Amino acid sequence: MNLVSKLGVAALAAALTAGLTVPAASAASAGNAPLARKAAYKPTLKASSPTVEATKKLVLSGKVKPATKGTKVVLEKRIGDSKKWSTEAKLKVSKKGTFTYSDKPKTVGIRYYRVVAPKVGKVKAGKSKPVKVTVMAWRSLVKTQFRQTEATTGTYGAKIAGKLYEPAIVGVAGFAQGYGDWNLDSTCTTLRMRIGTGDVGDTNATSHIVLADALKGTTLFDKSFALTQSEPATFDITGVFRLSFTWTSNVAGSAAPQAGAQPVLAQPELLCAS
Repeated sequence: MNLVSKLGVAALAAALTAGLTVPAASAASAGNAPLARKAAYKPTLKASSPTVEATKKLVLSGKVKPATKGTKVVLEKRIGDSKKWSTEAKLKVSKKGTFTYSDKPKTVGIRYYRVVAPKVGKVKAGKSKPVKVTVMAWRSLVKTQFRQTEATTGTYGAKIAGKLYEPAIVGVAGFAQGYGDWNLDSTCTTLRMRIGTGDVGDTNATSHIVLADALKGTTLFDKSFALTQSEPATFDITGVFRLSFTWTSNVAGSAAPQAGAQPVLAQPELLCAS
């Protein structure tokens, strides 16, 4: 065999060897590759608001991927510091994978909601991240104990311009000035009331009323009212620990405070989460 023939045979042998070894390597690589991960439901959830008044409407909505019409998801809730999740509702998913639920929570405080999509066929179960909602309720300031009080008291009600407001906090008749304060719960965010002068006051007397954050030394309200006068007022009391109520009765023609007017905080209420 001449030199050219020998070289041709060697090249052919090398090519055949390479062709046989490549599939083997590919097969080995395929054998070592991890198995494809099975799909899992990925639900999401959101609330219409992070806070809601007790018994008022709260809308919870979300979406599940992959979307399968008719699939049911479980809406769960957890209240306060409890570690236990309980079923709130079972909801059907639309063909787009969406769902909606309306709740009217009654229990005041912090709660959490989440959605669980159960396993269906080869699609694994999945759950959403918890959504935090704070449920708040109005309560009367009259039922909150005074820390300190002078010539000021809570009463079943008081009349302003002929209308009865129940309950109320009023200055005691026969005194020219008075004071009261309260330590508020840290979960309280809003204070509302009607402020004015009660009908039992003298015709020529006015009430000067001041509401303040006593700890920070900031004034929330400062105004005078003659007989029959009043106005509604709402205050942001987030972070207010000590609320104070200071009042004086002033009579026309007198430079110093003089008894005669009835300062009134009518139907004072706090919005709190406890």
